[in-house]
Amino acid sequence: MIRPKPTVDREATEKELKCIVKTEEMLKEEQKLPPASQMIRNIAVDHWKTLKSWIKGSQVITTQEEAERRWEICKQCPHLLYDQVNPDTNKKDGRCTHCGCFMNVKVHYAVAECPIDKWKKRCGCDSDCECNNGECDE
Repeated sequence: MIRPKPTVDREATEKELKCIVKTEEMLKEEQKLPPASQMIRNIAVDHWKTLKSWIKGSQVITTQEEAERRWEICKQCPHLLYDQVNPDTNKKDGRCTHCGCFMNVKVHYAVAECPIDKWKKRCGCDSDCECNNGECDE
């Protein structure tokens, strides 16, 4: 990349300094997704839990009512971004700034959980779950 060389050394103008401060403030407020390595780990963990559940013969996909309940919670969350395009659907789906997941998909996985505990898994299968006799306590 070729950068222009300044021909005259000078101090920044007041207008330039204000612009720099404003830009830095905007960047602080910008919601960013986690690093790709963390998002891959999150997806792998959810898929591993789903596979374990499937092998045990337990519920893998949650009910439509539960998925809708979870999605309503997500839509109210300030950590949901709507400007991310889902590569599977080519739609602007909501992504969580904590886990990076497309939440309108994640809410359907029985073993999935909100990364900031706004909703829990309801699977009735996993030893990590607070289940009794195949029914969740929640």
